[in-house]
Amino acid sequence: MAGRARGSARALFAALLAPALVALLVAPARGRGGRGHGDWDAAAALPPLPPREDAARVARFVTHVCDWGALATLSTDQAVRGWAFADVLSLSDGPPGAGSGVPYFYLSPLQQSVGNLQENPHATLTMSLAQTNFCRKQGFDPQSPLCAHIMLSGTVTKVKQNTAS
Repeated sequence: MAGRARGSARALFAALLAPALVALLVAPARGRGGRGHGDWDAAAALPPLPPREDAARVARFVTHVCDWGALATLSTDQAVRGWAFADVLSLSDGPPGAGSGVPYFYLSPLQQSVGNLQENPHATLTMSLAQTNFCRKQGFDPQSPLCAHIMLSGTVTKVKQNTAS
């Protein structure tokens, strides 16, 4: 009898939990201070692309509108030590409404990338407007040079805890 009661409790728990899980799966992703990821797709919300000749402004624009990028580091894992290691990471360029075009990551010491960066802070971050609807709306193929794709190479530094940014 106890087994039957336990099974009924599990079935009831599953019946109550299933709708909540489905709601989480179909709910739109929220990012950038509550703005939905798809909000950049509205013509009024997406800032205009800077002139392509101004590479620095285009890079800041891409960083501002992208929610994620691939960060490449050199692996410290013994099996593949020194090999390239890329990790897809969420990023931000500052508080909502005050983006700077400078990428920031929220990283955990448990991530392989963090261990790699502690030994060698040099990295390359790549992002593309292909993750937005910008290129599709313009009729650009995601691999086209017209669909801006940037690579930022440099040193990753930890933000000091007491800084405003």
